[in-house]
Amino acid sequence: MNKFYFLTLFFLSALNVFGQSKAERDTVYLDQIYKDASTYLVSQRVLEFDSLSATELMKRFENWGGQNFRNYEHVRTSKTESQITLNYITSSFNPDLDFYIIMVVEFKENKMRVQIFDDANVYKPGSYAGTTYIAGISARTIHIASYFKEGMIDYKLKPGMMNYAEKQATGALAYKASVESGLDELYSFIKLNTAANGAKKTDDGW
Repeated sequence: MNKFYFLTLFFLSALNVFGQSKAERDTVYLDQIYKDASTYLVSQRVLEFDSLSATELMKRFENWGGQNFRNYEHVRTSKTESQITLNYITSSFNPDLDFYIIMVVEFKENKMRVQIFDDANVYKPGSYAGTTYIAGISARTIHIASYFKEGMIDYKLKPGMMNYAEKQATGALAYKASVESGLDELYSFIKLNTAANGAKKTDDGW
């Protein structure tokens, strides 16, 4: 009887430990970050509007770009009659490593398609931690996908200096959220009637 009681208690304790261990971990999957990981496409949206020509949509988009980038002419890498491409840097994923983003915007009557691509990391020079040299990282060698193993990041929920998997997982989610939030802001800007003039006019007509 005592032996049976001991084995039952041991079994219940093991289940409790396993349950706690499982609850203290989480997993982020690659398809939570990318719409198409093979092309590093993070997000794609078709933004629709009422009675706005392709020319007007492009004008409003350029106004958005001018307000959101200090040197928009440098950020804009190409422009045709129906498409604009931007290449800029975001630092929302990793405080130690910035990343490039490619935004491809196509314009048609009453709508525009926006695609956001992960264009990998910005160059990071080598540095020293005390007397230890830390090698630099060449530009465009690390994508967000590089942190995923077999399409996932399994990590302990408890943050910590050495919990790199947690930083990578939560950082990847923050990166995705930042992209989606940016698209929401773009849509709101384009939709506003005053956006065509860039900023609200003052009483003297300017």
